[in-house]
Amino acid sequence: MGNFFVGLKGGRCRIDWGDGHTSVIQAHPREVYPQYESHVYPSKCKKSGDIFDVVISSAEDNIVFLNTGCIDMAILDLDLSDCPELERFVLTRPVKSLNTRFNKYLRELSIYNAKGISMDLSQNQALEQLQIKGYDKPRLDISRCDKLWYLDCGNSEIREIAVSNQASLKEVIFWDHCPLDVNLKSFNFIRSTIDRNNGSITILYEDQP
Repeated sequence: MGNFFVGLKGGRCRIDWGDGHTSVIQAHPREVYPQYESHVYPSKCKKSGDIFDVVISSAEDNIVFLNTGCIDMAILDLDLSDCPELERFVLTRPVKSLNTRFNKYLRELSIYNAKGISMDLSQNQALEQLQIKGYDKPRLDISRCDKLWYLDCGNSEIREIAVSNQASLKEVIFWDHCPLDVNLKSFNFIRSTIDRNNGSITILYEDQP
């Protein structure tokens, strides 16, 4: 089964599920409302490891929200280059790389499983909120994302966060521990940036029985 949540700013879009079936989503008449669309593939496809090239397309640049859904399907590759107006993107499954350099209006990015992912946020200067759970790289570069104020690192192993002197970073969240203190120079700079913006670093601990 494959599924997506798509939010449109007017018009419509088409989903080609890669097996000859298509769906059409019509924009909500009054607001950008994420709409759910799903497709059930034959059960034998999963067992045989069939690969489907799923394409979400529109004649207009009107796709502003996308959640990959994909309950029980892996995502082998992802191309967002034809969604230049994308403002909010939720990636629910792991991928090897994420290219967002064509998404200059992206304001919110959520990655539920960032283990092993390769990405470059240098072109996402409109980014305001970032969730990057499970990121296993030691360094996160958000030095070009001066509007970013909210960063949820989840259970990531980030030891260094690169920010500029104009950073708006205000809230940083880690789960169970904060690996930033391994690099005191980086930690102190992040701490001073957050203090300047009257923010906080929060460590969330799972409730113990």
